[in-house]
Amino acid sequence: MRRYVFAPNRLRSQHFDRGLWLIVLFATTVLTAYRHLSFVRTASGQISVASYALQGNPCFLSHVCRPFVSASRKHGWRSRVNAIGLVELLDVASGPALSSIGLQNRLGLRLPLPKRVALQFGGPASSPQILEASLCSAKGKCMMIEVLGVSSDRLVELQEIKEESNDTTWRVCSSTLSSLPEGTCVSLYDTTPCVEAPETAMGADGMKNLRLKSSETDPGNFAYNGFGGVQLEGYPRELDGINCTFTVWSCTDGSGNCRVAEDGDDASALVCEFGPRCIKDGLKSMLPGETRRFWIPAEVDDRRFGRPPPDRYLPAGSLVVDVTLHSITREAVFNYNMSDESAKLSIEREQQPGRLLLRAIGVGVQILPLAWYVQQQQQQAGDNFDSLM
Repeated sequence: MRRYVFAPNRLRSQHFDRGLWLIVLFATTVLTAYRHLSFVRTASGQISVASYALQGNPCFLSHVCRPFVSASRKHGWRSRVNAIGLVELLDVASGPALSSIGLQNRLGLRLPLPKRVALQFGGPASSPQILEASLCSAKGKCMMIEVLGVSSDRLVELQEIKEESNDTTWRVCSSTLSSLPEGTCVSLYDTTPCVEAPETAMGADGMKNLRLKSSETDPGNFAYNGFGGVQLEGYPRELDGINCTFTVWSCTDGSGNCRVAEDGDDASALVCEFGPRCIKDGLKSMLPGETRRFWIPAEVDDRRFGRPPPDRYLPAGSLVVDVTLHSITREAVFNYNMSDESAKLSIEREQQPGRLLLRAIGVGVQILPLAWYVQQQQQQAGDNFDSLM
């Protein structure tokens, strides 16, 4: 009769080996799934920015394999208000309040009129109302402006009623806007940017920025994210989507004056798709409701501007870009349609011998620990059966 001897050390060793093989099996499965992400390419559909980054892409497609944005995205432009805060108005305004004599002197010197003006009126001295407008014409003591941010009947006629060095007042004599009724007295300030940033702007190497409007949003508490470390919750992160409006100013004129090159909005831009470093870093320190002005030197090569994948680029030359942040979408998901050329190129890459070999190795690496684990279990079951006999 065979005697069964209880061996606790042997049992502990078997439990340790079983736990170790379970850990190895789990790690191998995760590694294989991760590698599988880099092999699988879908012709069209939805993709998240985070998963796209895991595939080894720098958050934008190469010029050879560039999918196109789904036709469902809206590309329309719209006018909007860059409501400049009172505190920032003194920083962005070029000189004192505009007067008829100053405007006529500019016309006499063949200098362009201001492209954008800020109307300050009503309310207490600490927080008056401010509207943004385009200056259409100026003749004598009258001027015609176009208020931004309204859908129709935007033209407003102003007449100067008091002129002083620091306090020139204009009266609204023709208007259909409820926010700016006839008889309202306003002050006008030139908010057209110059190619040279003011002294109050921050930054270096010619890539400076200036806050035009503050935000009333609370940045919130600190939170950890896997791609950007520890950051306040209210700020955009590298892989987030944003809803923003913008104005692009071209400053290629030799006189240093800037003109509006593009005025629009983007409801599905990605932070990581902004090429100029000053804009990308500036966005990551903005809160919803904030407006900031960026100076882009002509030497900047990467001029991607927010679209995923980038189908919008900033024009060449020296630029000033005003960006208003409206909302944030955490780790955004965007639609795309892969072109026929890109799909063909992807299939050719998947059929390369090196890729097929890597796939075979991946399958083998995944199956080998499982087979070894099953063998160990069978051997352990045989040893226990022999011990009981």
